[in-house]
Amino acid sequence: MASPLARPPRLFYRAAESLLSYGVVAAKRHLDFVYLAQLERYRSSRLCGWIPRHWRIVLDAREALVQTAVLAAGLVFATLHLPVVVFYVVWVAAGMWLAARRSSLQVSQRLQFTTRAVRLSIATLILGLAIVLAIQMLVLGLLSRLAVGSGALAVAISLAAGLAVASEVAAGTVLLANLLLTPLERAINGRFVLQAAHRMRTYPGQVVGITGSYGKTTTKFITAALLGRRYPVLKTPDGVNTTMGITRIVREDLRDDHRFFVVEVAAYGPGEIREVCAFLRPRLGILTAVGVQHLERFGTPERIAETKYELIASLPPDGVAIMNADDPGCVPLIDRARREGRRTIIYGIGEDARTLDVRGKNIKTSSRGSAFCVQTEAGTALLETKLLGNLNIANILGAVAAALECGVPLEEIRAGVASLTPAPKRLEVREEGGLVKLIDVANANPRGAQMALEVLGQFGGGAKILITPGLVELGRIEAEENRRLGQAAAAVCDYVVLVGPTQTLPLREGLRKGGFPDSHVLVARHSDEVADCLKDIVRQGDILLYENRLPDTYLELS
Repeated sequence: MASPLARPPRLFYRAAESLLSYGVVAAKRHLDFVYLAQLERYRSSRLCGWIPRHWRIVLDAREALVQTAVLAAGLVFATLHLPVVVFYVVWVAAGMWLAARRSSLQVSQRLQFTTRAVRLSIATLILGLAIVLAIQMLVLGLLSRLAVGSGALAVAISLAAGLAVASEVAAGTVLLANLLLTPLERAINGRFVLQAAHRMRTYPGQVVGITGSYGKTTTKFITAALLGRRYPVLKTPDGVNTTMGITRIVREDLRDDHRFFVVEVAAYGPGEIREVCAFLRPRLGILTAVGVQHLERFGTPERIAETKYELIASLPPDGVAIMNADDPGCVPLIDRARREGRRTIIYGIGEDARTLDVRGKNIKTSSRGSAFCVQTEAGTALLETKLLGNLNIANILGAVAAALECGVPLEEIRAGVASLTPAPKRLEVREEGGLVKLIDVANANPRGAQMALEVLGQFGGGAKILITPGLVELGRIEAEENRRLGQAAAAVCDYVVLVGPTQTLPLREGLRKGGFPDSHVLVARHSDEVADCLKDIVRQGDILLYENRLPDTYLELS
């Protein structure tokens, strides 16, 4: 049997592991803030705004208190000339406690280690190490002048101080690293955009651009499916709708044999759609809706409308603008496009006397799907779909208009509509363990959330349960829209699970105004706690609507 002295004692490994825990905690805190920067699309201004609003997360008070207590103990030990091992015992114990209680900010998603995220992580690491060394040198100099304690104890105290400061200023370190990298990232992005622009100049097919405050992703999936029945089609993947994401798809995936390239284009500010369209050069542009989603970012509804119109304005003289006449925000833009002499195809739902190029009539909806008659210049057809709700009928009509314009016969369109499946997490139905789950968690907006509740109301059977963090990024109207959502939920739901105690207060006010009992309202701090709330109320046959999922920039951990 090997002697116990033949290898270091187990306590040594535990001590080394615990000492490393400080570095691990600091590193993970830095990566959490790299993740938040990624969620904010690496916009330093957005990260700058996030930090003061979430200072309790940025500055972990309990962690700071423990770290300060450890340093104070070190100074006492140095003054009393106690052995360095005493300080290490205290430091190790505190490190183990910090590592055990740490809460990650990566709850609903995880950091994607793209090349840009790796560059930001490396820059953050360099700055973080510089902070550790700077604080360590400063504290060593201070202890040297005070002439207290041994050299080993001074090194331990100074290292503890460096790691403590680096951990607490992690958000600022990531922000600084992001700012320093901005010129490099602009140069890299500019080169990629130029490559994409060159590729698009040689692309022989046609581009169908789709934008709108809501409905654009589903319309993209439907349009690509209908066109794909006759032609080779490439569409941008789910979640890819920004300049750099689209640029990557153009550079890596677009082939000459793709007859159509169907692209969803989003914007968090004026000019972004124009920037993408400058190299995409779409011939067809579909505008699904102009609403108040992201009002906080844009400031006014007029700026939202102007930004969405950038797609229409980018169309060539022989281009076609396809626009939703049922959406109040689109109507002025339809008039504008016509005044500018653009060819327009308008679609909508209803029996009224409006002149529509593509009209949906005789609509029947249920929990199993929808059926309606579509009237077009090419003829009339009865369409049936498994997609739920009137909003999806509008999305289908926009896609039908595009497919007809691109030469797909109405009979093929009818078969294509019958075979449609929901876009991921857009009123997607999942049956799991005797439960019906309606997943509608992609950037909910007031109209979409109301329609999701209407769909929930169409289901029979067990209890109807809404799980939601409410609506965000609506600026000055956010609280009122959440109150309205709460009132609408009160008329449909049997239970409501609110995600985020503070941000859902207006929603709870709306529930109370609608006469909803407080005993049927449960509150989770974040999405990881939803399952605990549901376990005591869910029964077989119940219908669960997951409405909206906020990015982790809205976490409430305290």
